[in-house]
Amino acid sequence: MNFKQGGQAIQRIRKERGMTQEQLAELTGISSNSISRIERGALIPALPTLVDLCNALEVGVDAVLAAYLVTDTPIRWTPLARKLEGADLEKQRKIEAILDCLIETI
Repeated sequence: MNFKQGGQAIQRIRKERGMTQEQLAELTGISSNSISRIERGALIPALPTLVDLCNALEVGVDAVLAAYLVTDTPIRWTPLARKLEGADLEKQRKIEAILDCLIETI
């Protein structure tokens, strides 16, 4: 298991949100030193800590956990789900039909 990649995912998301380690520490109650160690892969976060980090970063846990998994092609549904949330019901049905066609032809 590559713990560094999970930490890098947390760091990437944190930076995308324009947050410093200190700001994330303040939101989670985790020390900024621990956040630094998690991001470097030197500290493996416990599940409750990981959930706290993801809640503070406003991201699904799967966005971080996928980085910890060793797979050929990690599937990340969160970005797709976010895009679909903004679409009206008619567009969602059309997108679902397109996805069904794609899956059938692959």
